[in-house]
Amino acid sequence: SPPAPPPPPPAPPAPPALFQAPALAELPRPLPDPPLDPEEPPVRVGDAMDTRLTWTLGDDDLLHDTGQAQPISPDLSIGDRKQYRLFFDNLNSRFSGRENLTHLALYKRMPGFIPRLDTEASLVLRIDLGALSRNSNNVNQAFYDAGSFIRAFYHTDGRADGKTGVGVTLWPLDTDRFRLGYLYDISWGGTNASINQSVFPRIIGTAPGAKVQYDAERFSVYAGFKVASLTQTQRVLAPGSSEVERVSIAQSNYGFLAGGGVDLHPYVHADLGAGYFQQGRLDWSDVAGEPVYTYGASARVVAHTKGEPIPQSVDFLLYRNDPNRPQIIFKPESYTPGKTTWAVSLEASNLYQNLKDFESAGVTTLQSARAGALQGVIKSGYARASVTGIYRDLPFVLRNQPSFIPFQTIPDTRGASTADELFFALAADYYIASARLTPGLGAGLQFPASFRTTSFDAYSAPIARTVVVREQGNLSILPYNTSAVPIVQARASLKWDISKILSAVAWLQYVRDNNGTFMERDPSEGTVALRTFVSPDFFGVGTSVQARY
Repeated sequence: SPPAPPPPPPAPPAPPALFQAPALAELPRPLPDPPLDPEEPPVRVGDAMDTRLTWTLGDDDLLHDTGQAQPISPDLSIGDRKQYRLFFDNLNSRFSGRENLTHLALYKRMPGFIPRLDTEASLVLRIDLGALSRNSNNVNQAFYDAGSFIRAFYHTDGRADGKTGVGVTLWPLDTDRFRLGYLYDISWGGTNASINQSVFPRIIGTAPGAKVQYDAERFSVYAGFKVASLTQTQRVLAPGSSEVERVSIAQSNYGFLAGGGVDLHPYVHADLGAGYFQQGRLDWSDVAGEPVYTYGASARVVAHTKGEPIPQSVDFLLYRNDPNRPQIIFKPESYTPGKTTWAVSLEASNLYQNLKDFESAGVTTLQSARAGALQGVIKSGYARASVTGIYRDLPFVLRNQPSFIPFQTIPDTRGASTADELFFALAADYYIASARLTPGLGAGLQFPASFRTTSFDAYSAPIARTVVVREQGNLSILPYNTSAVPIVQARASLKWDISKILSAVAWLQYVRDNNGTFMERDPSEGTVALRTFVSPDFFGVGTSVQARY
C-alpha cells in the first residue's frame, strides 16, 4: 500500500483582536444625572419673543395725484406708510402697530452666590424686517440693540420672591429705554438718533449707562447716568506754537438722572424725575467752546383703579423672558365682562437749555421748554374709551435739535413770535365677543406749533411769513401773510380677531390740514416761484392682516 500522506502543517496563530469586548459585569454604569438645584428657577434662553408680521394694503390719499402733496403718496400698494399714523395714535409708544419686526432675547436668571441676591441678563436684538426689505444697505437701521441689560437685585426683605430691595441695572450698549417723562410722546432724555429722539445732538454711536434703584412696598427711588461720544469743538494749542486752534473731536458727554415714585393712596400714585445732560459745545465764532446743556424735571400724578398697575409705556420696560414673570410686549387686548378699570394722569415737564443768545453777540442764555399732558382711560367689560390733551411749546417740540435755529435761542426781536402746539383726541371701541369684531372711532384736533416773522417792504407794507413745525425736520413754510390753522383728523376702523395670533383690521381715515404747501410758477411772470396751498382734504383707506406671537 502507498505510504500515508504527511500531516498538514499547523495553522498560523490568529492575529490579536483589535478590540476585546468586556463582560457585561465590567461595563461602566452611566453617571447619574446631576441633582436639580431647588433654588434655580426654570429658565428659557434664546426664545424669539414678541414677533409681529403685518401685511398692509391701502392708499392714504385718494384725493391728490401722486406728487401734489408731501410726503409723497403713491397709488394703492402693499406696505406700511408714515401717513397711516395719525397724531393721536399710540401716544405711549414709538411704534405705530403696523411694523414688521421681532425681538430676539437671550435671557438668563440665576440666584447669586450671596444669599438673597438675584442676577439676570438679557441680550435683546430688534430686527426691523421692513427696514431690511428696503435694500438700503444700512444694516444699522434693520438690526439694533433694544435694551440689553445686566441686573443684580438684593432682597432686603429676606424673601426670594419679594419686591423690596436694591437693584443695579447696567446697559452695556444703549440707554434709550432709560428716560424722563412718562407719556412716551413727551418723554425726554432718550438716545435714539435714528428717529430724532436723542438728547445728545451729533452723537457718535450709542449711549451706555447704569442705574441704581431701591424698591419698597409703597415707593421707589433711583439714580443713574449715561455717557455718549459727541462731535464738538475743542480749543487746543498748535504743536510748537502758542496759537490756539479750534478742532472738532469726539468727546465724552454725560447725562445724570434721578427720581422716584410713591403710592400716596391706594388710588393715587405720584412720580418725580430730574436730569442734567451735557450736549457738546457751541461752534459759533463769538461763543466757540461754550458748553451746551439741558436740565429739567418731570412730574406725574395718576389716579387709578385700586389694585391695577400704573400705566407705563412698553418702551420704558426691560425686556425679560422669565417664566416666573411672563411679559409680552405686543400682547392683544383682553376683556373681563363686568369689570371696570380706569386711570386719569396729569404730567408736566419743564426744561432749560443753555444756547447762544440770538439777540446778543458773545452771550449764552437759558431757554425754557415746557410740555404737559392730561389723559383719561376707562375700560368696562368690552368697551374702552380714552381722552387726551397734550401741550408742547415750540422749544419742547425742537428740544433735541435743539431750538428753531439749532443751538440758538428763538429770536425775540420785534416782529417775531411763536405759537405752541395743543391737541385733543378722543377714541372709543367695543369688542363684540360673539363675532370677535371690534369697531372703533377716533378723532383729534391739533393746533400746530409755528414760528412767525413780520417785516416791511419798500412801501412800508407788512410782510409776514409763518413756518409750521410739526416735529423736528418736518416743517411747512406758508405763503406770505397767512397763518397756521388747526388740523382735524379722524378714523373709523373694524378689527376681526381670526385666532389667538392672527387678526385683520380695515379702516377709513380723513385729514383736513390746510398747512401744506408746494412751489409753482407765477403764471403772469413765468420765472417767479410762488408758494401755494395744497388742497387741504386727505382721504385714505387701508386694511392690515397681522400675526403676533
